Amino acid sequence: MANKLLRPLLWRPMSSQIFNHAAPSLFRDVNIYKIPWTGGMRYCSMSEILQNNDVDVKAKSSDISRVLQNKGIYRFSEEQIASIYQLLLDLGIKTKNIDSQLLETPDILNYPAEKWNDICEVFVENGISSYNIFKNIVMYPELLQNRPSKLRDNLLQYRAITIGKENVLQLIQRYPVLYLVPPSKIRKRLTLLNAIFAPAELRPLIRNNPNILCDSWQEVSDKMMYIHTVMGLEQPQIAASQALQKSLLHIKIRHLFLSRAGIYVKPNLLRDKMSYKRNPSLSDITDTSNRFFANRVAKLTEEEYRVFSEMMREELDTSHSDSDDSEDEE
Repeated sequence: MANKLLRPLLWRPMSSQIFNHAAPSLFRDVNIYKIPWTGGMRYCSMSEILQNNDVDVKAKSSDISRVLQNKGIYRFSEEQIASIYQLLLDLGIKTKNIDSQLLETPDILNYPAEKWNDICEVFVENGISSYNIFKNIVMYPELLQNRPSKLRDNLLQYRAITIGKENVLQLIQRYPVLYLVPPSKIRKRLTLLNAIFAPAELRPLIRNNPNILCDSWQEVSDKMMYIHTVMGLEQPQIAASQALQKSLLHIKIRHLFLSRAGIYVKPNLLRDKMSYKRNPSLSDITDTSNRFFANRVAKLTEEEYRVFSEMMREELDTSHSDSDDSEDEE
């Protein structure tokens, strides 16, 4: 039987822009029913709803409970699992995604279905797609601990904060912790970033690095200054990468590995605006796996990068300790 809690939400509007960007594994080849609405939103798939109605929730829940117990997890009853399973089906999530996620992150079962329903309702009201709702809760289950009224107020204010033609809510959906950051803090951070980045750069910057809206400003500034003063890059290159999601240590080690291998040469953008293109892109330097970076970017082995990384961590830690000792002596 369908969960009565979430069923009315299936007819609430969802943002067409966000929905189109949902992961294809969840929403591939689905016919979307449109209902006239002034906000230009889309609705859940009727075929998805009918398909999910055929699922034996009791059997699925029993299977999940048995697997969890085999892992030594006994605190979730089949009834508890079933209520959340049905709610996710009603939200439009496919069974294979529910099965795998409940087994991989069973802690999300700690919260009752009523809590899930209240928070999901707020997200749906604000045009967040089913895929993003589920992904956000999996990434940050603490969302379910909060009062729906507080979350609703935050999202409403985020929609009112615009950067060009987009609002902040559209830009932060990959970083769910930001849903609970006070909008006043977001406004103050945007004021600082607006003084450094042009609007056309600010949108991709936040989309690629949403953490900069709540991370320590000192940490963010240190990373930007290193990329600018040591690596010789400017705002467009920073905005096009996810470098600011990484630690300063990660950025330094990746850059120094290429620099000492003679692959990265600091560009002089004042003399030649395109000189940065002679080096690997900032994204290739900071956003890639160790294997890809070592083999494809540096043209060296992963083992060579691993050894260099360990040496640099020790060297930088020693340098930092010496600096601390020097300050203490003063």
